Amino acid sequence: MNLRRTLPLIVLSVLANLTSVSAAVIETTLDNDTDLFVPGAATSDRNYTQGSRIAWHVGEESTPRWSARIAERLVGQDRQAVIRAGLAIGQEIYTPDAISRATPQADDRPYAGWLYGSAFLTSSGEHRERSLEMRAGIVGPHSYAQQGQEWWHRELGIRVPRGWSHQLRDEPGIQLILQERWRPMGAQRHVDIVPHATVSLGNVATYAASGATLRLGWPLPDDFGPSPTNAPSSLGTNATKRPIQAFAFARAEGRAVAHNIMLDGNTGGGSAFVTRRPLVGEAQIGAGLRMGGVSLRYVFSYTTHEFEERSDAHRYGSFSIGF
Repeated sequence: MNLRRTLPLIVLSVLANLTSVSAAVIETTLDNDTDLFVPGAATSDRNYTQGSRIAWHVGEESTPRWSARIAERLVGQDRQAVIRAGLAIGQEIYTPDAISRATPQADDRPYAGWLYGSAFLTSSGEHRERSLEMRAGIVGPHSYAQQGQEWWHRELGIRVPRGWSHQLRDEPGIQLILQERWRPMGAQRHVDIVPHATVSLGNVATYAASGATLRLGWPLPDDFGPSPTNAPSSLGTNATKRPIQAFAFARAEGRAVAHNIMLDGNTGGGSAFVTRRPLVGEAQIGAGLRMGGVSLRYVFSYTTHEFEERSDAHRYGSFSIGF
């Protein structure tokens, strides 16, 4: 597979098809843990080292028929809720710290990749938003995480990862994510606090999480803020007619983790694994800007250590663009 030639063609094909649909918004996000994305001292590839997503959002007037019954259950009694839906494709890459070593590392997480497609649906009212996302894909060599990381490293002229022969085996992956967020005071112009609760089920990740987001805006978008799922967020909303919007936010979340295939290894056993910590905390700060039909967002994430063999926390940054 010639990734250098094939990947741009795939991306251009996806964008060409999605932009042909009326009322669509496309959001592209790239995560990375190097100093190009993270402020301060340079970091190295480790833990969640890289991710990329392309998501296509449509408004209520273009919501597909397949989502009608699911939307009714999400809405409940709130018949004034706005329904939005969409599709996404993404890839995530996980590696140990010493990627220059070709031998297995018993005291560090295994190499792993996750390639998925997803469908998502969001119901947003004045005080409450519910989102449901279903991800399906593959963990293992056919996630093409190895090819993706090696390509990036060759292009940037940095150290070559040598341990991918020890990555997790191919395994189909399923993840169902249900999230609920609240605006207790309704839509606010400049300052608000948005609590949230999330449940994830599946062989890729099973956990429960809760937290809150503090937002400051000039003015605030009339939504519930950036979402950790692929569901529509303030990056891709056209709720306001103002030519320029800007906002900043800070989020804190705690997670109780029952399963994480990237740490626990393949479901059937026989692969590398580490001792997963059941409680994990994450903090984020970020800012966004919307000018006309183009939106930009940067998020810095800090996650407490996720497994017992190492005590280092993890940092990474995310850039998003929507149009």
